[in-house]
Amino acid sequence: MSVACISSKQAFKAVLEDTPNACVHFAADWCEPSKQLHNAMNDWNYPSVRLVTAMVEEMPEVAEDEKVETVPFIVFYKDGKRVDAIAGAMVPEIKRKIESLYSAVEVIDVEARIKKLIKKGKVMLFMKGEPDAPRCGFSRTIIGILREEGCTFETFDILTDEAVRQGLKSFSNWPTFPQLYVDGEFVGGLDIVKELKESGELRETLEGQ
Repeated sequence: MSVACISSKQAFKAVLEDTPNACVHFAADWCEPSKQLHNAMNDWNYPSVRLVTAMVEEMPEVAEDEKVETVPFIVFYKDGKRVDAIAGAMVPEIKRKIESLYSAVEVIDVEARIKKLIKKGKVMLFMKGEPDAPRCGFSRTIIGILREEGCTFETFDILTDEAVRQGLKSFSNWPTFPQLYVDGEFVGGLDIVKELKESGELRETLEGQ
């Protein structure tokens, strides 16, 4: 399991909205135990809970709200609510807590999550990064095109969730990102969006016509 790193309040909020059963490791770049715990979590296999590393220095408001006073600091959420926390990189204790809290929870259905995300907005963009902070040139370009069209759209940062990232490749039968959906239907990637814009069809496509 690949554990994603998040670094914004928006991404943190999205994690709990999308997967209310989550184990969030609050970490810092300068903290060696945080790095070691993050690497260890990449080898864990807990299909009923989402594992995430959150960088506290890039999201101080969240750290304050969650009462993070040291790193590593692990917070456990169940049904979207904080239920427990552990300070320190105590791997055996963290694993026992995960097993006790989530053993009776249903396995996360990635395809069901993808279908739900696709319907999050009329126009839904799966991209790398966030609209105001794209993390690849293709995502930056498609955001610019959508904004030029005056389009209202929702986004999902696929770098925060490896399961969705890989699942979408199969679901859409499209190997790269960004990926654009309108009214739950796959439109295509950046090249397709550019072609639609050049042909004058993009606005109608975004309006679902």
